[in-house]
Amino acid sequence: MSRPDFIVPPPGLIPDPAAPHPAGGATANERTVRVPAADPPVPAPTPMPVPPPSALPSGPPRPAAPAWRLRGAGGVDVRVDRGTVLGRDPLVDPASGHAAVALADPARSVSKTHALVQVVAGRLVVTDLGSTNGVRIWPLGDGPADIPPNVPTEVPDGATLLLGDLGLQAERVPGDTVVA
Repeated sequence: MSRPDFIVPPPGLIPDPAAPHPAGGATANERTVRVPAADPPVPAPTPMPVPPPSALPSGPPRPAAPAWRLRGAGGVDVRVDRGTVLGRDPLVDPASGHAAVALADPARSVSKTHALVQVVAGRLVVTDLGSTNGVRIWPLGDGPADIPPNVPTEVPDGATLLLGDLGLQAERVPGDTVVA
């Protein structure tokens, strides 16, 4: 008894192109495509109610929330107007609403998820997120001060924020915009 060099499929597994299709008329290699007569109608948009003028805020426009900027060597420029997690490859909980900014650090002194910077009552606040090489604040005219992990600490205007060996200078962004 001789054995074939390949596996033979069972009868009927591969359709015969010349055989008629079970529905009649078409061969096994032809397909029937149904095209709907027309797309269902799209409902008209519902107009949004416009509040009466008495319901709109009154008084002078209030200033926009202050923002801060962190600038570093190599063109690093991070605007901070909400919670922002800094690191080489920061992880952020989507429910927190924080932004994530990856910092290039060839020396690898910045942890993947290093620090949280945010504006609180118009002040820049940094929190060390348990980084390996720590966070230091170097105010103008003073020496650097280490901040303990998980303790929000204010960063003065003009101070240098040190994430590991990476320095970022903090500066307040002038409030030149208003929000009505």
